[in-house]
Amino acid sequence: MKQSELKIDQPTSNLDSTKIAIVSTFWNQEIIKPMLDDCLIEFQDHALQPEVFTVPGAYELPFISQKLSIAFDVIILLGCIIKGETPHFDIISKTISDKVLEVSLSNDTPIIFGVLTTNNEAQAKERASYKGSEFALSALSILDVLRKIK
Repeated sequence: MKQSELKIDQPTSNLDSTKIAIVSTFWNQEIIKPMLDDCLIEFQDHALQPEVFTVPGAYELPFISQKLSIAFDVIILLGCIIKGETPHFDIISKTISDKVLEVSLSNDTPIIFGVLTTNNEAQAKERASYKGSEFALSALSILDVLRKIK
C-alpha cells in the first residue's frame, strides 16, 4: 500500500462534539471501500465516530450533500469516476464538482470532495489505497481552522 505524501497539521482544537458525515457510493465499491476504511481508521485514531451513508453513484452526491449539510459540521464524499469511451465522465465529473461546491458555499458547510476522477481502473485503485486518510485529515484540518475563527 502506498503511503500519502500529504502533510496536514494535526488539529489543535477540541473536535469531540463534531458531527461528521461520510458518503460513499455503491458504484465502483471495490475502489471506494479501501478509501472508506482508511478514512474511518483515521477518525478512530482521533476518537471520532462519523456517520456513514451510501448512495448509488456520484451523480447523487450533490443531492445528499444538500440534505446532510443541515445537520453535519463537515461532509466527506467518496466516489470514483473512471474515464470511458463516452463523454459521460466529463459531464458527471464537472456537474457534481460544481454542484458540491455550490452546496458547500450556500450552506456554509465544508465538503471534502473525495471523488477520484481517473483515466483507468489501475489508477483508481492505486489512489484509493491512500486517499481515505488524506480526506479525513483534510476534514479535521478545516474544522480546526473553523473553530479558531469562530
